[in-house]
Amino acid sequence: MGTFHDTRDPLHGITVAAVSGDTVYIGRCHERTPESVVLVDVDEHSEGQDGRTNAEYLQRAARFGAWKRHDRLALETASLSRLAPLKDFYDTGNGAVEAAGLPPVPAPEVGAEAVDDAAAATEPVTLTSAAEAEVARLLEQEGKPDHGLRLGVAGGGCSGLVYNLEFTPRREGDLVLDRDGFSIFLDPKSVIYLRGVRLEFEQGLGGKGFRFNNPNASNTCGCGESFTV
Repeated sequence: MGTFHDTRDPLHGITVAAVSGDTVYIGRCHERTPESVVLVDVDEHSEGQDGRTNAEYLQRAARFGAWKRHDRLALETASLSRLAPLKDFYDTGNGAVEAAGLPPVPAPEVGAEAVDDAAAATEPVTLTSAAEAEVARLLEQEGKPDHGLRLGVAGGGCSGLVYNLEFTPRREGDLVLDRDGFSIFLDPKSVIYLRGVRLEFEQGLGGKGFRFNNPNASNTCGCGESFTV
């Protein structure tokens, strides 16, 4: 599970896969700068080692974890062709995830907490048609043209992380996703945890409201508002 610190990189505390040449390193991201990436509790695998490709190794590690070979490793940022959360390599049954096919995580900017504009193309969050219709209705009812749907994650709750959903103006550094009639705002720290999440809206005898469907959550509490990755 990742941790939130205002002064830390968004990948701090998250188990990541770092690809350098024909070697893959898996470990918790401790620190990331334009010069180096520091990982702790690190495993490594070279292409063809044990008869497995790096892609096969990553898929297995994403499902079952990896062995620790090094307590701490510092890798040169310039040598890395890929750096991404290990969960991104989890095979959901829609086909194998190739190591070379995953877009790199943008390098951090000194003195800034911003998401690269190119990240917008990955559409980290999706909404069902019912959820989009309800958001549009609520925003129109609120009558504030500069407001959009803000989705975020914060530390807390019975499982470690909680979802936030509110209507606010855009803030500096936000990743903006445009929808028909409104915009979605994601803060830099939350993007990592929300990638792949689908926001749903349900109404009926069982109740009415928004629900987060998160395929990356390893544990979700009964209320559906708290989760662990």
